[in-house]
Amino acid sequence: MSSRFMPASRKKAKARVALAGPSGSGKTLTGLKLLYTLTGAQTVADGIERIAFVDTERDSADKYAVNPELPGVGDMTPEEAGGYGFSKISPVRYDPRQLVELIDEAALAGFTGFMLDSASHYWFGPGGILELVDLFARNHGGRSMDGWKDVRPIERAYIEALMSFPGHVVVCLRSKQKYEITEGSDGKKQVSKLGMQPDQRDGLEYEFDLVGDLDQDHYLRVTKSRCVALSDQVIHKPDAELGHQLLDWLDNGEPPKDLDWPKALAACASREDLSVLWQRAQRLGKTQKLRDAFNARGAEIAA
Repeated sequence: MSSRFMPASRKKAKARVALAGPSGSGKTLTGLKLLYTLTGAQTVADGIERIAFVDTERDSADKYAVNPELPGVGDMTPEEAGGYGFSKISPVRYDPRQLVELIDEAALAGFTGFMLDSASHYWFGPGGILELVDLFARNHGGRSMDGWKDVRPIERAYIEALMSFPGHVVVCLRSKQKYEITEGSDGKKQVSKLGMQPDQRDGLEYEFDLVGDLDQDHYLRVTKSRCVALSDQVIHKPDAELGHQLLDWLDNGEPPKDLDWPKALAACASREDLSVLWQRAQRLGKTQKLRDAFNARGAEIAA
């Protein structure tokens, strides 16, 4: 009896990293260090060419940048220049549909690293997921569940855009310490720390290969890792070494195969599914070749 199951094999991959922490914990700097290592950037000019940065934190990333127009700065390493090179955009509204456009733009421009600092704004900020839920709920007479029904495909599309970016991805998340009041053995009330609570929907961490919490003392506690060597690590002021460990793990495998596009198209059951797949094709520069197949599948779904 034939089977559709095939032997699994390890494939080379790109990093998917989430860094959570309060303001001042070092998320931005850690993310830049990681992307410099992961993309192989050596100089300020390399970083500008390879790293696309979406800054939602009132241009706070500029504190880690240098002026590349100064003589000789482009050829310097970050250590020599006293800062990093990267290409940045600072949106003022946080509609996740616009974030998908930025991710696509970065992919088409050939950036090999993408940093979002922070994704929390696309959750609670102006135009973000929670605001969209309220907007769609009003269109349904105030029914919150109907609002979520309309917004879930939008949320899935932006997560799919991040995960299918053809390069390394680092996402920062705002977080705050979560506490619980409990009763001790002596009957007295006491406050217990429960850990960091990111400002983002529950379960987002499942999408990433590496998830870590940074605290005010700049300790990174790895809370999830598909790379066994990094599981449960506690690292003070993480630097390029973390990137090298991650890169060694990512490069251990066969080159990835192209997506089976006919099968992926056949699996699309709605216009929303087709739109998400089209965005993936855009990122990979395959829309011209696949346009007729997408149009044909769209007509089938409409019928």
